[in-house]
Amino acid sequence: MPVRFPAVRINRHLLNWSRTLHIYLTMLGVFVMLLFGFTGFTIDHEDWFGATTPRVTETDGQTPPELVAKKDALRIVEHLRQTWHITAAMTSFDELEDRFSIGFKAPGRLYGVEIEKATGKTHVHAEAFNFVALIDNLHRGRYTGDAWRWVIDVSAALIVLACVTGFVLWLALPKRRRLGVLVLLLGTLGTMAVYYALVPGPDFTQSAPADSAGTK
Repeated sequence: MPVRFPAVRINRHLLNWSRTLHIYLTMLGVFVMLLFGFTGFTIDHEDWFGATTPRVTETDGQTPPELVAKKDALRIVEHLRQTWHITAAMTSFDELEDRFSIGFKAPGRLYGVEIEKATGKTHVHAEAFNFVALIDNLHRGRYTGDAWRWVIDVSAALIVLACVTGFVLWLALPKRRRLGVLVLLLGTLGTMAVYYALVPGPDFTQSAPADSAGTK
């Protein structure tokens, strides 16, 4: 016998609001939805896109000895930014016995700077990753700062609201309710089945991605 579903009455105002929100929230977030959808695939296959192999440059220079002698961290960092055009955020400033070690990180770019205390001699190690590595790190929120974390949070809220309003719109279509339930069960149970039956999968010896490229 065919399965019969109970009648579901949707408040007209709720339906109108859901339709409006679904359309405009989707349009508002279409770019970030596409971005996070695409990078969900590229993160799983970074080696396919060359996202784990940086272009490395090594540069030597000089930091004014007076800045080094004063241990003026702020002016030292300003000098490094101006001289080597570093736009990444500073993530570490360590004073060692004979040198300063400074790190800068941004999505797609990493810098490691060593400054000798005695002479001010400076060595800059820079790693630049390709566009796929950049957007993968945007997906992860790595080295992006607080502003981009807000973008991720708002994007997550948009996706959830789009799903909820889409669900309300589906309930208002009795002729599609049966097929909708089947698709809903297929997606939910299928995902759970993969997790419980196949995750984490067989043992493997592949090395973890380097820190410079990021881990999922």
